[in-house]
Amino acid sequence: MVRRSGRGTPATAELGGHATNTASPPAEKPGQERQVPMGEETVGSGLQGGEGGGGAAELDAAGRGADLEISVKMDPRVLECSVCFEPLRPPIYQCEVGHAVCFICRGKLCNTCHICSRGIGNCRCFALEQVVDTIKMACSNADLGCDKMITYYLKENHEISCMYAPCFCPEDGCSFKGSTGSLLNHFVAKHEWSQTKFQYNKALRISVKRHSRFKLFVGEDMSMFLLVNIFTHIGNALTLICIRPHECGSSYSSMISAVHGAEEDRGRYVFQMDPHVTSSSLNGGVQLGKFFLMVPPYLVDESTDEVTINLRIDMKSSASSCH
Repeated sequence: MVRRSGRGTPATAELGGHATNTASPPAEKPGQERQVPMGEETVGSGLQGGEGGGGAAELDAAGRGADLEISVKMDPRVLECSVCFEPLRPPIYQCEVGHAVCFICRGKLCNTCHICSRGIGNCRCFALEQVVDTIKMACSNADLGCDKMITYYLKENHEISCMYAPCFCPEDGCSFKGSTGSLLNHFVAKHEWSQTKFQYNKALRISVKRHSRFKLFVGEDMSMFLLVNIFTHIGNALTLICIRPHECGSSYSSMISAVHGAEEDRGRYVFQMDPHVTSSSLNGGVQLGKFFLMVPPYLVDESTDEVTINLRIDMKSSASSCH
């Protein structure tokens, strides 16, 4: 999409050397945007166009501070280094012919172009550097709520830590993925999971069915935690996971103990402390972490087929939000 602000439109066009009178379009108000659909990717302001609007002279007249943007479609491979195929970023070098390479590959090529064998030297491609610096792209997680427009070559770095990256349903045969909020709704609506709300730094006692794989907990800040229960021939392995796209923001520790409901006063229990609760998007399913609690069969209440669990989740620290 091409946006040009505050430009007049000529009423006469010359074709084949003859002046042809054309009807004047409605006058544009100062500052009014004219939009022409062309494509998708966005190239930011700062590049001067020389066609159709008076070129640099008109830009000077309109004021160099005016924001100009065009939206185009292009093959992203044009903006990749032809050696390592990574996105080009400044400084970008070019050979005597004009073949561009990134600054890392320039050193690996011993200053000789891999395409034409001409010298590269210290010749920078400033025009291409300006292009890649002004191209902005939407995050791949835009449909999940991310409204960031990222510089072309920084897009991958942003998405590694984007807080809107999807999380996945751990149920067998379920392919749902979405934001943490939509995942919570999915758990409740689709799989009829019950959510247990809790307060940080306070112990909570619950009962877990011996063969129930998951127990969902939701904190005061709407963070989701999944108690994973894996049944084995030697007992039940319990581990706690924080469901979120990346390891960012607050960090948590947990303490889990299991007791026999009828014998808790006699001191029969097992206990495990996890100093750092693992975060996971659940992509690829659930796995036992470094810290898990193995509950022996004798702590299972045979009358109810349940294990009584004491759980405490502590918020250790709160870091800045991921960007």
